[in-house]
Amino acid sequence: MEPSVLELKATNKQLFRVPDDLKKVVNQRDMAQQEMIETHFESMYRLALDADFREGRDGQRLLRMGVSAEILARALGMPEDYCSMIRRAAPLHDIGMIAIADSLLRKKTELDDDEWQLWRNHTLIGARILSSSFNNPLMRMASEIALTHHEAFAGIGYPAKLAGENIPLSGRIVALAECLEIHTHTARQRAGPVSPEAVLASVGALSGHRFDPKLVALLPANLETILDACGAIDHKANSFQDLIANSKPTLVPTEDLNQPKANPS
Repeated sequence: MEPSVLELKATNKQLFRVPDDLKKVVNQRDMAQQEMIETHFESMYRLALDADFREGRDGQRLLRMGVSAEILARALGMPEDYCSMIRRAAPLHDIGMIAIADSLLRKKTELDDDEWQLWRNHTLIGARILSSSFNNPLMRMASEIALTHHEAFAGIGYPAKLAGENIPLSGRIVALAECLEIHTHTARQRAGPVSPEAVLASVGALSGHRFDPKLVALLPANLETILDACGAIDHKANSFQDLIANSKPTLVPTEDLNQPKANPS
């Protein structure tokens, strides 16, 4: 018996509804995955903060390094997605310190060779913690930074003695951001304010040795911006929520994130 016209219309209506139903299912799946990633992301930040606290810091350094890395990436001409991502990823650079013994973190005298090796393992540990995270562009960058931010442009860093552009750009940027943190905030705590000229001279002396010369060359035009941004962080009461605010990882494509933007003709 052939179906009636009404039955055919009902069947067609159901078929037309299938794409909408599938779209809803996909959206629900993506939302659930996004929520899991955000929860995991927050837990990684908590570990990074704990590691910072164990070294006697207050967590503000993580915020400063994030904005410094973002400014350097933008000055280099990287895409906006990359600049935003490195701001979020940079604070996780020392997450591996969570596994370093307090006796090493708080030792007042110089570390011996065996202790230095244990200390240096924080790069490998951090990369392992983050690489086992969700397969998300942000976490991949964070793992890359954790592993390579102590490599040196001349090939004398650790853990792999990578040299030049064999060091991922994110690692090169965060290495310089950490140096700026040491030469500004840490130095100020120990001996009082340091002039921008002194910072430029100190960092410039390491160009091509410790740091990428292309990045160091950006500092004269951008150091004031970095110092102002870090100063703004210092002059407000930041909480844990400030660290993760507007830093939720998103399911974004990664094409061209590592390529500088083309200069407009």
